[in-house]
Amino acid sequence: MFFKYLREPTPKDLLTSPEAFKYFEYGMFCMGWYTPEKYRILYYTLATSLVAWCVVYLPIGISISFIKDINTFTPSEFLTVLQLFINSVGMPFKVLFFNVYISDFYKAKELLSQMDKRCVTLEERIEVHRWVVRCNLAFVIYHIIYSAYTISTFLSSTLSGKLPWRIYNPFLDWQASSWSFWKAGLNETALMLCSVTQTFLSDLYPLLYGLILRGHIKLLRLRVEKLSTDPGKSDDENQEDLINCIKDHKLIKEFANTIRPAIARTIFVQFLLIGICLGLSMINLLFFADLWTGLATVAYINGLMVQTFPFCFVCDLIKSDCELLEMAILHSNWINSSRRYKSSLLYFLHNSQKSIAFTAGSVFPISTGSNIKVAKLAFSVVTFVNQLNIADRLTKN
Repeated sequence: MFFKYLREPTPKDLLTSPEAFKYFEYGMFCMGWYTPEKYRILYYTLATSLVAWCVVYLPIGISISFIKDINTFTPSEFLTVLQLFINSVGMPFKVLFFNVYISDFYKAKELLSQMDKRCVTLEERIEVHRWVVRCNLAFVIYHIIYSAYTISTFLSSTLSGKLPWRIYNPFLDWQASSWSFWKAGLNETALMLCSVTQTFLSDLYPLLYGLILRGHIKLLRLRVEKLSTDPGKSDDENQEDLINCIKDHKLIKEFANTIRPAIARTIFVQFLLIGICLGLSMINLLFFADLWTGLATVAYINGLMVQTFPFCFVCDLIKSDCELLEMAILHSNWINSSRRYKSSLLYFLHNSQKSIAFTAGSVFPISTGSNIKVAKLAFSVVTFVNQLNIADRLTKN
């Protein structure tokens, strides 16, 4: 059942575009983002408790622990807790933005269903299936990357006799006994697994939107390349094919406009946080971390990189796809077509020149270039620490 949405295409059983979010919706249900038809009161009660525990309590618990135990932290522990605190402060906002625009998520799925109605040939339906599999595979990969950080941090810390994140817990004194230590460690790990799942869901959905959007832009381009190439079709039939392509393009534009508000706010928060968190992680890795802490820090850095880079790269590819669509329209077989056909094609070409683009908080474009500029902040922080010998001073103290 789990691998149903990762399987190779078979002509009699092909996936549809809305199923690109199948695993994502399972995660939504587990994390309290879903609205079930039955047992709503029970579900909302459990969902509220879960969100309060892993979204609200986490930054508060880290803050209390940070203030209470700051004098006992080693430099490596200090940086680990600090980077987690900064990320945990941003996480509630990312979760909030998706849930505020959750109606747009369901509207986007409806638009994808409408786009699928135009996929009448077997080749087109197989292409849709492959893009859906890519989306669900992205969910699995993200889940592994984010969980690897949590588990590696738990193992590296507990094997060293320390709590992984030292999150404040008024009900457990982890120093009282060995059993209390392990209970506190497992409690922190369970809390972090839930928090990490909330985080990776809010980081993943822009990428899923982008991937399935690319699939339908490619399908539209292939349809445009076939316009007026069938000698058996009349001018009216060719005109109808062109009008359908124009309608497909409008649906794609509507889909992009629907998903844009949530993406803009989520990526803006990610850009604000990633430079700082990446800088702290690099300092920890280069100057303070031992072998096991270093492995956990590398896993954390991997998680930071996949927060923004894949979607930024996909945004660049979407821009290239739009340019290819524009070229396909221009070079389609229109020379011997009717005047009415050429007028419609000109209208289509004009609209296609407005490329689909996304911005972070309506401030700067979401692209690989923007992501690199943000990442450079991390290296600037490392250079600053190195030039002032801050790491040596902290180590001596």
